[in-house]
Amino acid sequence: MAKKNKRLGKLPPKYRFFLNHYQEYRFTTCPQCDRTMKVRKHPFLVHVDPMQLVLLNMSGRYCPSCDILILHQEKLEEMLVAALLPHNPDVIGNEYLVLGTVERKGWRKARKEKDGWQTSFDNLHDFKEAILVEEEAPHWGPAEE
Repeated sequence: MAKKNKRLGKLPPKYRFFLNHYQEYRFTTCPQCDRTMKVRKHPFLVHVDPMQLVLLNMSGRYCPSCDILILHQEKLEEMLVAALLPHNPDVIGNEYLVLGTVERKGWRKARKEKDGWQTSFDNLHDFKEAILVEEEAPHWGPAEE
């Protein structure tokens, strides 16, 4: 019997996600297929420890061929600080986790509601997969075949 993965969102998972912590690499081309990446804007749901949810409408790089969505960590953290500073500055700098993307229609509805978190989860697409891109250290050696 196959084990079913638990999901937070009620919508099907979407995108292979990469949080880019390399400031020197902007990933204008896909790290997997080397095609030019597109820029797409999505509402992202972020959990900040302890028990703080933040909805951020952010642009990220997207490769339609590989279904990879990349957010740049420094931009995400700048937006988190801006969002948390007026309401909950004590959690700035805490651990966080990007949970997934929220359907734009659900994001708009959640923003209008006093406590729109249930609407956010009802319209949340978890990520299919979180991927890790490692920088390859330069080395001397014979050319690879």
